[in-house]
Amino acid sequence: MASSFNFGAILLMTLLAACFSECFHFPDKAQLELSDVLNKNCGVTAYEDRDRPPYGRFQETPWLALFYYPDDTVHFCHGTLITPNHVLTTAVCANNVAVNDTIIVLGEYDLSTDQDCEGIKCADSVQKRLVKSTTVHPDYNKDTFENDIAVVILNMDVALSESITPICLPLIKFEIGTINQPNVYNTLWTTEARPQQHWMRYVELDECNKLVGDRIQLHEGQICARSFNNKTIEMIGGAGSALEVEYHSRTYQVAMLSIGILDAEPGTPYVYVDVTKYVKWIHNMVKNN
Repeated sequence: MASSFNFGAILLMTLLAACFSECFHFPDKAQLELSDVLNKNCGVTAYEDRDRPPYGRFQETPWLALFYYPDDTVHFCHGTLITPNHVLTTAVCANNVAVNDTIIVLGEYDLSTDQDCEGIKCADSVQKRLVKSTTVHPDYNKDTFENDIAVVILNMDVALSESITPICLPLIKFEIGTINQPNVYNTLWTTEARPQQHWMRYVELDECNKLVGDRIQLHEGQICARSFNNKTIEMIGGAGSALEVEYHSRTYQVAMLSIGILDAEPGTPYVYVDVTKYVKWIHNMVKNN
């Protein structure tokens, strides 16, 4: 059964890749059906703009998750909902999680209000969950930040709505650094009540290594991006936030913020986990849990 599935998946991927080069159709069917646990009811909001505003809009990024310690009012990490029961985050964040103690909040938008509204439309209350368990990538290296990725299992499923929706993952890789690809955004809460949406541009790994090489040596599975306008971005508490692209009316997470260089000059790249390299691992973790 497994071998026939693998052969069929490979054949489907080959055919769709050929079509993409000829007719420029994004392989939506494969992205939504190659996994039986990921990309279900994912990545959809009311917004399909190519250019996002600097501040996130009401229910624009309903997959964002915030990590809190019980007595704190400020989050210490981000994550993204990938199923009603699983949150993707970094290994650094997961290693700072206390099982049955750390609180994960979903459905948040404006941190200054108890209930988020726009006009006469109001969202349901945020949903808070405890962490049941965490799975950190077995090859995570705390010195080089290689394989800085983890899956967190919630103690109870969240109820999906317009305010809480999983993000899609790229089951078939698509390049974000080439021409004619959609804009890439890193959306996260920093010191503002509403999430900020930073327009980013991809930085080739060789160039990134030259820019940050005196502080950290980058490896396969890590990619870099910097502010499109060469701004310095406040990233404290932003680890685990998604690098997102909108394509064919769905939002995909192509990477995840791992580290920022302290005291960096404006325009210095930030280091991200290349989510496309870990889709099989993520699928297996979710499938087995």
